[in-house]
Amino acid sequence: MDVENKDGALQAADKEIQLRDEELFDSLRRSKKERRKKRIRTIAIVVGVLAVVLIAAVLILRRQVRENFAMDQGEVLSATVERGTISTVVSGSGMLENVDTETVTLPEGVEVTEILAQFGESFQEDELLATVDMASVRSAMSTLQSELDTLDDEISQAEGDTVDSYISAGVAGRVKAIYAEAGSGVADVMVDKGALALISLDGYMALDIETDALTEGDAVTVTLSDGSEEEGLVDSVVGGTATVLISDDGPAVDETVTVTDGTGKELGSGSLYVHSPLKVTGYAGTVSGVYVTENQTVSASGTLFALTDTGTSAGYDSLLQSRSETEEELLELLKIQQYGGLTAPISGTVYSVTELEELESGETDEVLTIAPDVSVSVTISVDEDDILSLALDQTAEVTVSSLGEDVLMGTVTEIDKTASDGSYTAVVTLDKVEGMLPGMTAGVDIRIEGVDDALLIPVEALHQTSSGYYVYTEYDEDSGEYGGRVDVVPGLSNSSYVEIKSGLAEGDTVYYTESRNAFAAMGFGAMGGGQRGDFGGGEMPSGDFGGGERPTGDFGAGEAPSGGMGGGMPGGN
Repeated sequence: MDVENKDGALQAADKEIQLRDEELFDSLRRSKKERRKKRIRTIAIVVGVLAVVLIAAVLILRRQVRENFAMDQGEVLSATVERGTISTVVSGSGMLENVDTETVTLPEGVEVTEILAQFGESFQEDELLATVDMASVRSAMSTLQSELDTLDDEISQAEGDTVDSYISAGVAGRVKAIYAEAGSGVADVMVDKGALALISLDGYMALDIETDALTEGDAVTVTLSDGSEEEGLVDSVVGGTATVLISDDGPAVDETVTVTDGTGKELGSGSLYVHSPLKVTGYAGTVSGVYVTENQTVSASGTLFALTDTGTSAGYDSLLQSRSETEEELLELLKIQQYGGLTAPISGTVYSVTELEELESGETDEVLTIAPDVSVSVTISVDEDDILSLALDQTAEVTVSSLGEDVLMGTVTEIDKTASDGSYTAVVTLDKVEGMLPGMTAGVDIRIEGVDDALLIPVEALHQTSSGYYVYTEYDEDSGEYGGRVDVVPGLSNSSYVEIKSGLAEGDTVYYTESRNAFAAMGFGAMGGGQRGDFGGGEMPSGDFGGGERPTGDFGAGEAPSGGMGGGMPGGN
């Protein structure tokens, strides 16, 4: 009985332990499940928070982009089509330079003792600029007088020298062309023809023909313009060109002849020329007689022409020129002696002064420069597209920033069409006004084309497609969209305005955006919206802006649709 009770108690205890284990395992399973659910809930919460933060960030970024885009779009502007004057100009800038500057030089042998003039001082003509050593002046005058005496002796000996009144052949040969005739000036004939006559020296006329059928030494037949035939000989063949010689007795210079081979086959034709020519020349006088005829043979001493009005010889004329120059130098020294030094050659302002030490050392003989206070000039670079549009005496507007905004009028006085690095230069001259100094920067506008009474709109309002140009005549403020697209034909333009030849009428209104550079402020660069238009050289703003869309592309102020340089408001008509 005790054993049975003991077994029953053990069994009951085991069952109780088993029940407790099962309850423990159930508890552990429930606890693990609860922890898993809690972890899932935590992850879900974190994901949700992150999603909210991300959405908020995206919304904020989108709003910021939209605000910056709207700010950068600029104000939508409207303009009324008006009549006015528009012009295209060539613009440039340069530094002011004095015009008609004179350099005061020191005569040879004269010594300066003191320079009285200073930079920026004004002097009247003949006013004393520098003092000199009078002993050096007298010595220099004595030297010049001796030179004059020597020249007078040489002139006296050459006084009877004149240009020869006859022109001879100089060599033996046959006269093939005579250009001078009685009454014609020798110099005029020389300039026009390059010679008074042509003499054939070797007895041959020649012509060149293109052929591969001949070799050097071949015999050919040359038919003259009158139908007569001459025997010819191939002198040379170079690069497919054969030179054929015939006798110079008869055929004329520039006569057209034909060459055939032994079978009568025509090989080519050409103009005859003197194979070995001598040009008869002269330089002075008038032809009074012609003593030869074409095709005539002459000896070396044979007279060809008689001349009149030949004048003195070249040597005699040269001596007279030297004496004239020496006389001027002597007169200059006499003036220096009279005034006590160097004087101003003109009334004006001194713009450079040489140090006395440089003059004494002989480094230079230029004492100072002086310019009249009358005119100044400015040199500008001109693009190759505009250089042919410039002409002398064209009016130019000049502004000198140092003197304010006043517009001064000038004139084109020089045009240099020698290119340097792809550009040319033009010089504009204008009256000098108070305050102008050499070296000041000046801006120049030269009007090269203009239209009066033109229909004008701001150049920013004009758009282009592959098929043409258009403008917008409507704008919806609620939707921010443009409408009323109208095709137009543009004309002349500058940096601010463009002429409309057709499509619009006076009083019409066009709409456009002042500036379009979306996303630039955000640092994203160019995103969509067309490209920036390059308005130089005749191009127009680009970008295809369909009706109802906000036009894109950067057409900021200052760009010009057709090579315009300049701008400003159109002149009212």
